Amino acid sequence: MSRKKGDREKQIEDSKMRWLTRYTDWAVKRLRFDEFDEASANEFLLKVKAEILKRFPGREKEYFLIYHRRFARILLKRGIIIELYDSNAIN
Repeated sequence: MSRKKGDREKQIEDSKMRWLTRYTDWAVKRLRFDEFDEASANEFLLKVKAEILKRFPGREKEYFLIYHRRFARILLKRGIIIELYDSNAIN
């Protein structure tokens, strides 16, 4: 039984990671090609962050270190500057 439980947990984790990859790829595509100004980009990223943290609770620091910075760099290339540092993410 322990092995089946371990296999099931691995399947669940793999599924969550596949979702995260697809979702962040979708967000990157939107950031690169959709029309955004600073306000709409911030609003979009707040929704993206909420959706990711809903599935990965307690991972705010990881979100900031990996995804927020990645998203900010993409927007910066388009001339949109968003706050890179989140006072809640680094404690």
